[in-house]
Amino acid sequence: MHMPAASTTEEIARLTKRLEQLQESAENELRQKLKEARAVVTDLEMQLSSITGRPSATMIKAADPKRWAPITDEQLEVMILFLFQKEGQDGMNAKTIGERLNQNPLRIRQWIKKYPTLLRRVGSGPGTKFFAA
Repeated sequence: MHMPAASTTEEIARLTKRLEQLQESAENELRQKLKEARAVVTDLEMQLSSITGRPSATMIKAADPKRWAPITDEQLEVMILFLFQKEGQDGMNAKTIGERLNQNPLRIRQWIKKYPTLLRRVGSGPGTKFFAA
């Protein structure tokens, strides 16, 4: 009689773990879709901006001199990769990337440290430059 209780408990633990895995998978899938959608929006805003010659709403908000716009890692990744695609052939340091994107250079350095494979590092110290990987 003691055996079924243990197997029921084990089954509940197994099902709970499986549910957590499914939830994590669903969350990751949605994050990826959101990242792709943001990339599309950024691209469309850039196209519109180049046609009209006026900055997009996102660019205006990001250019607010009073503060750096709060931004997620996913948004920052899209912006950095887009920046390198457009003007990163000669490489850039974190400060330049920050200036181009109106982001704190420290935030750029934190992102680079967190995602070391997304950019290629050349040099070290003040002469460090990053290139698209």
